[in-house]
Amino acid sequence: MPDSLTPPAPGLRVLLDRASVPPKTMREPAPSPADLETAVSAALRAPDHGGLRPWRFVFVEGAARHALGDLFVASALRRAPDTPPEHLEIERAKPLRAPLVVVAGASIRYDRPGVPPWEQEASAAAGAMNFLNAIDAMGYAAFWASSETLRDPVAKVALGFRETDTMLGWIYVGTAPADRPHPQRPGPEGFYRHWQPGPGA
Repeated sequence: MPDSLTPPAPGLRVLLDRASVPPKTMREPAPSPADLETAVSAALRAPDHGGLRPWRFVFVEGAARHALGDLFVASALRRAPDTPPEHLEIERAKPLRAPLVVVAGASIRYDRPGVPPWEQEASAAAGAMNFLNAIDAMGYAAFWASSETLRDPVAKVALGFRETDTMLGWIYVGTAPADRPHPQRPGPEGFYRHWQPGPGA
């Protein structure tokens, strides 16, 4: 068993140092196409019960971010037609906060009763986390956000997902500022415990 005082291996150090970077502080450049392929390759290493490969990523960059902002506005209006204009402008501007917005999703199969949808979504979410870790390890910045638009079936289809798919989050990606966040993390104590069977178990 490794000595608890031994410094972590470089790969583990990357995981321990990872932190979300607020999108409004991100700047150009976004990762290169090769770097994005590497990040997706990392996503494909997530556990995958049944070998269903549910991981899906949609890259939105450049002028397409304006169209995504329009999609956010249309979705907000479908949910609440009386949404104040100032709130709609906040929605419209969200995709412009970072050079790249990645839509993380799960392609769900319903013909495999041994692998329920929640397991497929969990695998896709694990893949999205691997994607974030890879982006961070390459020196870029990432932030995983959610919103009600993720549950909008019209928006889902507009982004190229099937009606049966699930959208899991908006991952904002760019280059971190020089003073990127280094938040204080809690120690592991209190987040795990050892189980012992009770009498008669």
